[in-house]
Amino acid sequence: MNEPGPPKRATTEATATKAGDDDGTAPHTGHDGWRGRPTAREIFVSLQSADFRLLCLSSLTLGFGQWAQQVALPWLALELTGSATQIGGIAAVQGGIGLVTAPFAGYLADRYPRRLVIVWSTAGSALQASLLAMLAISGTMELWQLYALALAGGAFQSLTQPARQSFVFDITTDETLVNAVTMNSLIQNFARIGGPPLAGAMIGFWGVSAAFGFLAATKVLAVLLTLMISKRTRQVRIGRGQNPVAQIAEGFRATWQDRRVLGLIVVHTIPTLFVIPYLPYLSVIAKTVLQGDASLFGLLTSMVGWGAVVGLFGLALLRDPMRKGLLMLVCFTIYSACLIVVAISELRWLTMTMLVLVGFVNSVAFALNTTLVQMAARNEVRGRVMGIWQLTSGLQPLGALPMGFMIDRYGVPFGMGTFMVAATIVFILFTIVWPSVRKM
Repeated sequence: MNEPGPPKRATTEATATKAGDDDGTAPHTGHDGWRGRPTAREIFVSLQSADFRLLCLSSLTLGFGQWAQQVALPWLALELTGSATQIGGIAAVQGGIGLVTAPFAGYLADRYPRRLVIVWSTAGSALQASLLAMLAISGTMELWQLYALALAGGAFQSLTQPARQSFVFDITTDETLVNAVTMNSLIQNFARIGGPPLAGAMIGFWGVSAAFGFLAATKVLAVLLTLMISKRTRQVRIGRGQNPVAQIAEGFRATWQDRRVLGLIVVHTIPTLFVIPYLPYLSVIAKTVLQGDASLFGLLTSMVGWGAVVGLFGLALLRDPMRKGLLMLVCFTIYSACLIVVAISELRWLTMTMLVLVGFVNSVAFALNTTLVQMAARNEVRGRVMGIWQLTSGLQPLGALPMGFMIDRYGVPFGMGTFMVAATIVFILFTIVWPSVRKM
């Protein structure tokens, strides 16, 4: 049976799920203008919910661990092999498993209470992190073990994300959803600011095993915080006895039939293929281009977080901006264009400055993308749609592996820069040819 939803939660499914056409007739999902200076209560309106505050604390804790892993995994691969191609291979394995697990994860998010799906998948991830820490401490880590544990970590991550993203909708209202997605992203980017430099310092003082131990501890704490969230949500669950394969197929069908949802997932795929693979290669930029160490790698990664916090706070000030689709696409285009400069820069100050700007625009773009998918997807298939949204992250190996190969063969400026130029062109073309997303 479905869990009862909380009282007094208005729904607007009829208007939120009407499929848009590519003739530009898709309805606006924001307000028609600025409504005056927002109060602090309006800026942080979603945080008035105790359940949402607990979810944000869970996301913050988990974020610190995840960003520690983002620094520790490529750095360990670099120490073991000295190869950018192997860094790309680790990233590819970690992200690629989502192609298999994400659709099933979306089904789990619609079939079972999302709170429990988050708890069990995060607990599994804590076990994976503990094994990484023990192998690193013992000094017996081999490359194949690193690949296997990266694969396991990616699987648990892909099982968690559809439920965690959909859970934001479950414990908020239609009126606070935009703010909730923004606040959730803002909280996670605080972790992005603190997590990488902390991980870099841990690696410098105590070795890479310390970062993995920290990762395991944060995941355990995230489980405990999630368990404190109320069981009362507005989730609509799949009934028992329904064919899982048919239900997964229904998620794909619902995505394909709504041009807006399909377009939002397509545009989410572009950075997955061309842009996001740059993240682990910041280790190469730190070590070989800027002549630094793990601390510099952590600092470079945190610069993106600083920019993201400013960008998301600005989005919160706008509250519910009009033309979210166009704003999203403009920010995505600037995102990849800024990384062209990062790829060719040999100056620390310029690289850091551009990474701050990268964080500013990509945080706004991804927050708006998530919000628009949540608003457009039907409630009864929301978890499965978010599973397909997460599935696109599994395409990252198609970008990570060739980027690593090109960096090894031709260097960072050409190897990374080529991908960013291609992404900028594709974003511009998408903006022109998919008006139903542009006019949301």
